[in-house]
Amino acid sequence: MDIVGNQKIKASQQRVFQAILNPEILRQCLPGCQAAEYVDSPDGRQIKILISPNFPGLKGPYTILIHPVEVITPSHVVLQTAPSNALGSIKAMCTIDLAEEGAVTNVAYNTHATLEGKIASTPEFIIKTAVKGALDHFFKNLEKLITTAPA
Repeated sequence: MDIVGNQKIKASQQRVFQAILNPEILRQCLPGCQAAEYVDSPDGRQIKILISPNFPGLKGPYTILIHPVEVITPSHVVLQTAPSNALGSIKAMCTIDLAEEGAVTNVAYNTHATLEGKIASTPEFIIKTAVKGALDHFFKNLEKLITTAPA
């Protein structure tokens, strides 16, 4: 399953990049996120989030580890995660590229996810629609938070 999108945020590229990797900002912007923090693991530093998604059949809460890889400040980051539970697993990789365009930052994202187990039997269009909606909601929250918070 692939989800591609683009969002323009009225803030500097550096500010948007820092916000995407800030656990407190992620907690405030991710729909259903109850907690977020950096944790150290054998695979390196990761962002641990506690989330209760609002998707049918996925009530949660779930603990998910997000591993930032390929970090090129302030223009590129790849986020990887592979949560699993009794419903199956999701292996996801999201590539985020940021480009400053005057007073706005263009955020282009490309997510690829592989679903296994019971969750994989859910029709892709249902999952894609729900995830795309959550991503749009996240970016709207992110822009609102960035533009109202002091620099």
